[in-house]
Amino acid sequence: MSDSPNPEETGSPEPREGSDPSAEALAEAVSAEHAAVYGCEFVGGAAGDEGRRERASAFARQHKALRDTLRDAARERDWEAPPAKASYPLPEGRGDEEMDAFAAELERRTMEAHLWLSSSPDTDLRITAARALQEATARSLDWGAELDALPGFERL
Repeated sequence: MSDSPNPEETGSPEPREGSDPSAEALAEAVSAEHAAVYGCEFVGGAAGDEGRRERASAFARQHKALRDTLRDAARERDWEAPPAKASYPLPEGRGDEEMDAFAAELERRTMEAHLWLSSSPDTDLRITAARALQEATARSLDWGAELDALPGFERL
């Protein structure tokens, strides 16, 4: 199990020597939320049925609100929040199963980032991360993922 999410998967920078671990974890959470917003909006536009599109659109709004909260937290602490990338990986298939699996994977990645942030010594960041981890877990279940014993931890 790694100590933190893989920066190559999310596109976030490698930790810098002497940098604040809470700032790095917050930046990773913002990056994960950027990817989740992009992915949910994709599912909201490309899913084959109205129920999936509506659910994805609602989840995109939730991810946007959390992303904005996290960016505000970074600004309050004079930390740099990473900008969104121009695009993120999308699923090759457009069927219901592919869309559900893609959306569940987005939530898994946000869980990993929020789990890392929940280890911050900053109480406000820990509380935000714990709530975000809980919400991402519930959303992943809505997409058909199995409940992990320890959501956000890598599967062995």
